[in-house]
Amino acid sequence: MEGYGDITGGKVILRTAKMQDREMLLNLVRDPEIMKVTKGYQNPVTGRYLVGRFGSPEAPAGSVRRIIADQGDPESGLGIIMLSDLNKENRTAKMQIKLLRSARGRGYGRDAVDALVSYAFRELGLDCICSSILEDNTASRRLFEACGFQQEGIHESRADRNGHCRKVCSYVKRDAGPSVSKKTGSSRTETG
Repeated sequence: MEGYGDITGGKVILRTAKMQDREMLLNLVRDPEIMKVTKGYQNPVTGRYLVGRFGSPEAPAGSVRRIIADQGDPESGLGIIMLSDLNKENRTAKMQIKLLRSARGRGYGRDAVDALVSYAFRELGLDCICSSILEDNTASRRLFEACGFQQEGIHESRADRNGHCRKVCSYVKRDAGPSVSKKTGSSRTETG
């Protein structure tokens, strides 16, 4: 995928995974608090599998996957962030983020979301990024709202890994205005 290098924010670097990220990735998928507020994995996974998903230069088509790291310590992962279901024709994608408990409330999530949104609008030419967040995941809802996402609806139910139906909030952020795509040189404007 084009532009599969590091993405830099104000305090974070969004980079591809390395084998040293295995434990951090496993901690994320095994954390019962994270599992409670996200879909989680349905089957057991290994560190090698997770590093492959986030570290491969050949990310699955239609996705951008990165490890969140502090610029002062870029080798230590703090979490993951990704764009999935990237649709270049419609200029849309979905965003997801997971942070280690130790990284929460310190500005890393906000900086990572802002950096990836900026990259998606500027470099990938997207116009709209969506995120689906469980209604009771108030920390993620506040994070996306602080990053300029607007709640646009609630899905009445979604089954979690234990079969319980939960409400899901849909959040959207649209590119703020006209810009020129660096890839095509074409101008994008809002139409009414």
